[in-house]
Amino acid sequence: MKLIFSKSRLMILMIAMLATVFAFFIWWNSTSNSAGNDMFDNSSAHYAGPFRVLVQLDPEQPKVGNNTLTIVLHDKDNQPVTDAQIKAVAEMPAMGTMPAMPAPATIKHTSKGMYEGIFELSMKGVWPLTLEIRSSSTGDARLEFDLTTSRPGVRLSSATDSIIPRAAARSGFELSDKMIEAGKYRIQVRVEPDPPRVGKNKLTVIVNNEKGQPVQGAKVRAVAQMPAMGSMKAMNAPASISETTPGVYNGEFELGMRGEWLLAVDIESGTLGHGDLTFNMATGQSGLELATATPGDISHYTCSMHPSVKSAIPGSCPICAMDLVPVTKKEMRSGSISMDARRRQLIGVTTGIAEEKQLIQIIRAAGRVTYNEKQLTDITLKFDGWIGKLNADFVGVTVTKGQPLFNVYSPELLSAQQEYMEVLRRKGKDDSLLRATRQRLRLWDISPTQIRKLEKRKTALEYVPIMSPVSGTVIEKMVVDGSAVKAGQKLLRIADLSTVWVEGQIYEYEIPFVKAGMDVQVVLPELSGKKLSGKIAYIYPYLEGDTRTAKVRVELDNRDGLLKPDMYAHVHLNINLGKRLVVPESAVLYSGDSRVVFIDLGNGRLLPRKIKTGLRNADDIEVLEGLDPGDKVVTSGNFLIAAESKLKAGINQW
Repeated sequence: MKLIFSKSRLMILMIAMLATVFAFFIWWNSTSNSAGNDMFDNSSAHYAGPFRVLVQLDPEQPKVGNNTLTIVLHDKDNQPVTDAQIKAVAEMPAMGTMPAMPAPATIKHTSKGMYEGIFELSMKGVWPLTLEIRSSSTGDARLEFDLTTSRPGVRLSSATDSIIPRAAARSGFELSDKMIEAGKYRIQVRVEPDPPRVGKNKLTVIVNNEKGQPVQGAKVRAVAQMPAMGSMKAMNAPASISETTPGVYNGEFELGMRGEWLLAVDIESGTLGHGDLTFNMATGQSGLELATATPGDISHYTCSMHPSVKSAIPGSCPICAMDLVPVTKKEMRSGSISMDARRRQLIGVTTGIAEEKQLIQIIRAAGRVTYNEKQLTDITLKFDGWIGKLNADFVGVTVTKGQPLFNVYSPELLSAQQEYMEVLRRKGKDDSLLRATRQRLRLWDISPTQIRKLEKRKTALEYVPIMSPVSGTVIEKMVVDGSAVKAGQKLLRIADLSTVWVEGQIYEYEIPFVKAGMDVQVVLPELSGKKLSGKIAYIYPYLEGDTRTAKVRVELDNRDGLLKPDMYAHVHLNINLGKRLVVPESAVLYSGDSRVVFIDLGNGRLLPRKIKTGLRNADDIEVLEGLDPGDKVVTSGNFLIAAESKLKAGINQW
C-alpha cells in the first residue's frame, strides 16, 4: 500500500510540475507578443503592403555620428514577422558638385518582430531614409521617410509595395496570384499572352474592396506607354475596358513595336475614390514588374520644370530628363502640392513668417549737387564801354568782395568824373549840385572809396576798375580784354559755393510720404559713399513731365569745398510707417496684377495663396489681404514650386 501511494503522489507531483511549466510558457509567449504589440498604436504605426511597421531612432533626434535604428515589424493580424530581410539606407542627395552620400545600416533580427541596426551620418542636414522589406512568408514593401538632424523622429513620405522582379514571374510566381493594394482597393492585373507581343493583347483587371468583395460599376482606365527616346515621341496604347462579371474588367490594348512599355491602371468609384498602379512591361519577357501602387488620388504625372508635360504614368521628362512627379486630384482642385524633404533640399526651399512689425520705408532718390540760387551774382554795367584789363580772366577763378574784376573805358563815365571834379572846385563839398553828381557816380557802381580817391587825385581815370560786390567763384564769363559792352549786358556770373543745394527726384507715388523739414541722408557715391546729414528745405510744387517726379531740395554746408556742382548724389529718406503685417520681399511672386505666396502647411504641403500687397522696403512687403500673423511662407525656391503649382491650380488661381 505504501509503494502504491508513493507512486501516485509522485505522478501527481510530476503532472503539477508539467502544468506549471506549460502555463509559464503560455504566459511568457503572450507577454512577449503583447510587448511587441504594445509598441504599435494608431499614431506611430505605418502600413505598407502587408506590414505594420514601427520605426524608432536612438537618439530620437539624429546626430552626426552613429545612430541606432529600431524597426518593429508585424503583419496585418498583428503577429510578429521574423523572417524579413530589411535593407535600410539614409542618403543625403547630391548637391551641385557634391555627390550623394549614402549611410547604410546593417539590420539584424534581435527578437520577435524586432530588428536593429546602426547607421552613421557624416554631416548635418537632410538624410531621407529608405526601407525595403522582403519576407517570403508575408510579402514585400518599401517605405520612405523624411529624416533630418534638425528635427526629432522620422516622418513617412511614401509607403508602397516593393518592386516584384521579373525573375520571380519567370520562376513560376504569378503576379496575378497576389492582390495589390492601391488606395482602398485590392487589385489583380493580368496580360495575355504572356509575354506581351506586338499587336493586340488582352488585359484583365480584378477589383475588390478591402474586405475582398468585388467592386462593381467602377471606372477602370488603362494605357500602355513607351517613353520618349531621343527624337522619337512617346507612344500611347490605350485600352478599351468594360466590366464582364462583377468586379472583373476586361479589355484590349495594341502595342505598336517591340521594347519596354509602362502600363498604367487607374480605378475610380464613387465610394472608394481612386487607386493607381503602374507596371514595367516588355515584349518578349514574361510577367509584369510592379513600379508603383499609389494610395493617393493621382491625376497625372508632370515635370516640375516643364508643367506643360503630362503623362498618365511615371517616367522622365522628355525635355529636361528630370523625374516626373505625381499630381493628385486633390492638388488639382486646391492648387496645393506635396514636397518631401529631399526635394525641398534639392531646390533650396526656405521659409519665413508673416508678422506685424515696424515698417520702415526707405526712399532712395537720385539727385545731383547744384548751386545755391540765392547766392548767385551777375556782373553788369549801367553804361556802354570797353573792357580794358580783365582780372577775372577764366571760369573757376576765386574772387573776394572788393577785388577788381576788370577796368572799363566809357565816355559817359569819363564825362561824369570830370563833371564831378569841376563842381567840386567851384561849389565845395556841401553844394547840392555836387551831391547830385556824386550820386550819379554811385548809381553807376563807383564805390565811395573810389570817389574819395578821385577827390584826392583830382583827375579823372580813363579806365575805371569795377570791384566785385561778393566773394565767390566765377562760373560764367562772357568778355575778354578789349570787349565792347552794352549797358545791362551780363559780363560775369559769380557763385558763392559756401553752401550748395542737392536736388533729389521723388517718384509721384512717394510724394505723400515726404514733408518739408524731414531728416535726410545724402550719399555721395563718387566720394567712397560719404554720407552727409541734412533736412528737406523745399518741395517743388510741380512734377517733371517726362519722368513724373517731383524735386526736393536739401541745403548743405560746403565751406570745405568738398561738394561740386553737378556731382551725383543719392538722397535717402527713412519713413516710419508704423506696425504693418509684412512678409519677406522674396516670398512674393508677381504674375501680372496678381501677387502670390506659398503657405507651408506642414508635413510637406504647400498651398499657393493670392494676396494684396501694399508698401515695401528693401527687405519686407506689406500684406493687406490674404495672410494672417504667424503664417509660414516660402521665401526661396519659389520658381520650381510655382512651375508645379500653376499647372495644378489653373488660370484662375494666378
